Parts: sequence; structure tokens; C-alpha cells
Amino acid sequence: MIICRQESFPQKKKVPGIYVTPIYKVDYGDATADKPQSKSWATEHEQWLIVGDKDGPKLLKKDVSGWSPQTVINKQLTNLPRKADVFKKENDVHIVLVDERNLSVVKMTYSKDKYKIQWKQTLSIPENCHSIETATITQDSKNEFWVCADMNETIMVWHSLDGKNWSTPFTIADNINKDDISLIVKLENQLSVIWSNQNTQTIYERIHYDGNKLDKWSQPIIIQQGNNNADDHLNATVLESGEMMVASKNSVDKINQPQFVLRIRDKKGNWTNIPYEPLKKGKSPSRPIINHVTSGKIFEAHSVKSKENNRYYISVNEITKTKNKYIFKELIRLKTKIKGKNGDVTSSKDPFFSKKSKFIFFSGDLGNIYSFDLDLLF
Repeated sequence: MIICRQESFPQKKKVPGIYVTPIYKVDYGDATADKPQSKSWATEHEQWLIVGDKDGPKLLKKDVSGWSPQTVINKQLTNLPRKADVFKKENDVHIVLVDERNLSVVKMTYSKDKYKIQWKQTLSIPENCHSIETATITQDSKNEFWVCADMNETIMVWHSLDGKNWSTPFTIADNINKDDISLIVKLENQLSVIWSNQNTQTIYERIHYDGNKLDKWSQPIIIQQGNNNADDHLNATVLESGEMMVASKNSVDKINQPQFVLRIRDKKGNWTNIPYEPLKKGKSPSRPIINHVTSGKIFEAHSVKSKENNRYYISVNEITKTKNKYIFKELIRLKTKIKGKNGDVTSSKDPFFSKKSKFIFFSGDLGNIYSFDLDLLF
């Protein structure tokens, strides 16, 4: 039996908080949304981030002077969908861009300290589409590409042999709530699609083995069902052991009851669900993400709204396992001096590396974008 223990700093010690200032400002609120998506990545010497803006996505690069927009590429991205999820492999990145009725994939190649766009491709969308909330992209061990998205009340996947020429979509699930979402995750020689269904209070998974046909998937696997455990908050990281960890929110929404569930999938496909982060009378946690360092440290971050003053902060936590216990320890609270909503934490799809920066990002409804390097905690 696995036991969960929620820990803050020792009783005599207050959780430290710091104020962070914007690294960039766009003319678009919640520029780092949405929950399953990973919007940052690293090359050998640089850090990169793609965010939403009024006229399309914006690529930012961190250099000695701070974060700067990549003007040439950003002009080429004008009028494309704003919400991005990034898959990086060596010198190439493939980015799926999402708007309410549009999915596009962009390929960029890195050379001589900068990226160049190789092509832009629009995916086939059924005529009856009236709503897409988010999408994620990955590549399997056969070097084939996959995009997964919610569309209306269904979960759909698109497939490509080369990342440029895409199939029509295949339906993974239907009869979901219009508020539900999904994510696609690369595992060893297989893909996992995970989604929420608030109508049936269920978190599901389907598996596709690399090399099989587009429409050959496992039957739906119930990760957890009942007790209002499903909500449209999902984010994942895959450990070097082959285990997958998913940070998710439930729909219990009761004082002193856990708002979040850490879902752990072992290499054999067995799931363990660990509730954490109780809802407090004055504080409401939301939108958790998870990532890890290759050396073993696991980090979770989420936004918290104070109901007393309607201000937000980002709670950064470390997850450790001791024998049969998972311990959640809050390390720091990231605050801003600007009023308004802050949240939508994001990081990289890749794990953090021990000797490199470990950036997380978040944004506000006024267009401000913030960053924090987890290395500063140690």
C-alpha cells in the first residue's frame, strides 16, 4: 500500500516567498496556457520559450541581456494559432499550434545559435468542429509523429510519417464533456493517450504500440473512476525508469479534501493514484504541472488563488518517495506585485538536466510572462 503525506516546511519555519518580475509582455492574456502543453526547451547554450500573443505565437530566446523576441521567425508565425506544445529532438523542434478551430504544425531547425522555420502545415479538421481547447505532439520510436486533441465532445489523434504530411483524425474517445481534454505521451515503444471524462467521473488511457496502424489502439483503460476524480487538468513527465507521472486535478472541490491527484504508471501499465493538496478555506490550488531532473528530483508546481485578497502565487513543490510513502514538500512561493490572475505554469517536455538551468514559466491575464530557475532553490 502506498501512503501519501502532504508536508510543508516545519511548523516553525514559514514557506519562503519571492517576488518575480516579468521577463516579457504580450498583448494577450494567459500566454502560457494550456495545461498539458510544454512550451520551453533548451539547446546547448540557450533557453527557448514560445508563448501566445494577439497576432500569433511568439518565440523568445534567453541571452546575456535577458529574454528577447526572435523577430524574423515571429513575423513568419503571424496569424497562426496561439497555444503551443513543443516536441524537441536534437536540432529540430515540431510545434503544434492550437486555436478554437485550427491545428497547425511548424517545424524549426536550429543552426548557428538560431532557429529557422522549415515549413508550416495545417491539419485536417472535421467540418463539424466547433471547439478545440488544447493539443499535444510527440514522436514515437519509429520516428513517426502524433498529435492528440479534444474536439467537440471527442478525443482525436492525427498521424504523420514525416511530421509534415498528416492523416485525417482517428477518434480515440467520444461522449466526453465539452470541458474535457487529453494529452499524448511517448513511452518505451508505445504511446499513451490520457484523457478526462467528467460525464463518467473517469480518467482513461489508451495505448498504441509503435509501428501499428493508426487505428490499432488498446481498449480504454480506466485509470480511476468515480468520486468526482476527473477534471480537465493533466500534465505528465516520464522518468528514466520508464515510469510516467501525471499531475492532475479532480472535481471534488470540498474544503480539506485533496484537489489534486498524482497518478503514477509503472512500466507494466499499472496505475497508482495518490491524492494531495487539500482545498483550504482561503486558498484555491489549480493547474498543476510536473517535471523531473535526470538525477532523480521531482518537481510539481501549481497556481494558488488567495480568496482573501484575490491575489495569486505559484507554489513549487518537491515530491520524494521514502519506502512506501510519497511526500510533497512546498519549497517556495513565487509572487508578483501586479494585480490580476497569474497561473498556467509550464516547462519543458524533456526532463531537466543536473548541470543546466531548470526553468519554469507562468503568465498573467494582463500579458506578463514570468520565469524562475529551480536551480536557485539548491
